[in-house]
Amino acid sequence: MGASNMNMNMNMNMNMNMGAPGLGLPSVAPAQVRFNTADYRKLVKNPPQWPLTVTQTPLPKFPENWDPELRSYMYLNEFVTRNLGWEGILLAALDPFNPTKTPAILEAQLALVLDEAPDREDRFAEIIHQHDAEGAISYFLGLLMIDPARHPKTYLLIRVARRVGELATMVTKGDLMVPRPSQLCPAIVPMIDPPVTPSFPAGHALEARLIAKCLMEAWGKTPLRQSRIDLLEYLAHRLGKNRVIAGLHYPLDIEGGEVAANLCYPMLDGAGTKFHQLVLDANAESQ
Repeated sequence: MGASNMNMNMNMNMNMNMGAPGLGLPSVAPAQVRFNTADYRKLVKNPPQWPLTVTQTPLPKFPENWDPELRSYMYLNEFVTRNLGWEGILLAALDPFNPTKTPAILEAQLALVLDEAPDREDRFAEIIHQHDAEGAISYFLGLLMIDPARHPKTYLLIRVARRVGELATMVTKGDLMVPRPSQLCPAIVPMIDPPVTPSFPAGHALEARLIAKCLMEAWGKTPLRQSRIDLLEYLAHRLGKNRVIAGLHYPLDIEGGEVAANLCYPMLDGAGTKFHQLVLDANAESQ
């Protein structure tokens, strides 16, 4: 093997195996080994200034910015309890976009998936990186230079959008049970193994659009930031389009996901809700 080839392979391996994680991807601090408290008590008696009786008032509270991935369930619960008919609303809106509605529509959709395949080489690395949720989220973080440490409310907002979008996606997928394109057309060979979920609507499209909608509200309100809206809309659509190029989805999966996301946002927001306050707090971080 020539020296140039060896250097190239070493660089590729280092980039793939030793690269630092993307900005803010871990949602919790890594676990650390601690000493065994019970064994410690066998050896050392607590000093007298360490009483076990709690006399402090008021008691200290847990830090406000606890794990955003898990804290998102608070907002998911608010979404569900405030919108008892949300599933039926989404299914009614999705019906016109169902790629299996008629054989003619399905055949046309399969042809469109094949038409997108030539773009795979150009977008290969991007598609692979965006395949899981963390990779997709990192594109939004990079676009607006969002740092979870400096923008904890904005980062939580992104996690909430993803959590609610995931619920909307999986419930409607399970209701409609649309097969993946590769299940119907042998000529469609996906770039990567399709997720073990039904095809319609596209989760990447729904979640990306909902994240973009949240960030538009929080970070795109002033004239100076108007250009962010265009960038966010483009990124969200590109994330969805990449799934068609990869052979994982029909174009109508993407359209349906975007329509569902547009309906989810007003269900999330509302005067006096935790979510509305979160948007305001995230907006303060954008100044």
